[in-house]
Formats: sequence, structure tokens, C-alpha cells
Amino acid sequence: MSGTFREPADPRRPRGSVSFCPSTLDGIAQQRALPAINQIAVVAGVLVAATIASILRLAASSPASIFGIAAPLCGIALGAFLAGKLAKNGGLYHGALVGVGYVLIEAIGLAPAPLEPSGEGFAEGLSVIAGDALVLALAGLAGWIAAPRAMSSSSSGTGRGR
Repeated sequence: MSGTFREPADPRRPRGSVSFCPSTLDGIAQQRALPAINQIAVVAGVLVAATIASILRLAASSPASIFGIAAPLCGIALGAFLAGKLAKNGGLYHGALVGVGYVLIEAIGLAPAPLEPSGEGFAEGLSVIAGDALVLALAGLAGWIAAPRAMSSSSSGTGRGR
């Protein structure tokens, strides 16, 4: 009596294996690439973020006040938003890059930190990490908000403006 499964044509290939033609594999293997970095947008965003954050921090009566904490966050949000608008695509990506740039210039002391280090040792390290995570999240969000919405992929223009 024969089994319910027929023997595979190629004995080296186990039962239940799947075979694809090469053109199908190419379609499966394609990955989304990151958008090209618009360096001018990122640099402009970092400069705007640092400038606005520094000016607003100077205007604050105390760095520990709520306005002193909000000043760098406002600058970062505006800089990342600008980068997203200038880049025209990949707003989240460009906003996050503005956040990375801001963290770098904050680390060398050219821009104010959103959270002042408090305590010593472990508490100060947590404060720095929390502040930098806040900067990156806010910058990515602001860049994403600035990114243009998905457009119709139709080349004939049908579906635009609906």
C-alpha cells in the first residue's frame, strides 16, 4: 500500500519543503532602505535647536524651574520639526538625527541639558540617560509630525487632492 504522500522528485529535498523561482526570491529579499540623509536639514535643525534652547534657558529665572526644563525641549522640538520639513521625507529619521546632534553638542557643553544632573554617581547617570532619551523621543516625534503625509503612488495624478 502506498503512503498518502508522494515521494519528492529530488531525494535531497525533504518533504514539505517549498521551492521558489528566483524572481520570487528577489521580491521577498528586498528590504526597505533608510531615506537619504539631508545633511542641510539636520545641521539646520541642530543649530536652531541649540540656539532656541540656549536663548530660552537664559531667559528662564532658574534652570530648575519648569520654564528652565521646558526651554531646551522647545528648542529641540522646533529644530527637529524644521529638519523634518526641510527633508520632505523621513521626518522621524531626520528628527531623531537632530536629537542625536543635540545630545552631542549638549555633551560638550554648547547647549543646555533638559534635566539638570542631580545627586552623585548613579542618580546623576540616570538623570543624564533620562534627559537624553527624552531629547531623542521628542526630536523623533517632532520630525515625524513635520513629515509630509503619504502621497498617492499613481503616476497619472488620479486620487490627488481627495
